[in-house]
Amino acid sequence: MGEQGELAAEKHVRYIVTAEKKKDSFESLVMEHLRASGAYWGLTTLDLLHKLHAVDAAEVVDWIMSCYHPESGGFGGNVGHDPHVLYTLSAVQVLCLFDRLDVLDADKIADYITGLQNEDGSFSGDIWGEVDTRCSRISPYAPCHYCIVCTKLMWKRL
Repeated sequence: MGEQGELAAEKHVRYIVTAEKKKDSFESLVMEHLRASGAYWGLTTLDLLHKLHAVDAAEVVDWIMSCYHPESGGFGGNVGHDPHVLYTLSAVQVLCLFDRLDVLDADKIADYITGLQNEDGSFSGDIWGEVDTRCSRISPYAPCHYCIVCTKLMWKRL
């Protein structure tokens, strides 16, 4: 809060934009594997502050798509990282923020997510079979985003 009890929005914006640029810092290096989720959290904050324009949308979309694994349909947490259901959801959410769902292959993403469902109904996070509460918590949201992707793609065909 500022001196008069107001949110210091510009300080938050500056911190988020600056944090993204410090790719060689210790903090950035130890959190490299979850950068897609971090991007979602930071970009959502910017959006809530009505400051999403503080970042280059095309640059963000290009980076998100560089985390995509077309052979599986999933997204890694960063470039060169294996696909995971959590980072796939974060990537879709980031693309939603920029209204760029048009770059997605909705069928491939849906196949990726449903392919991670186990016989007991739970979801593995990745092909290595990780099952934890994050994956179970996230999987109900992914189909919602898949529906958004499909709806937007259908409207483009009309």
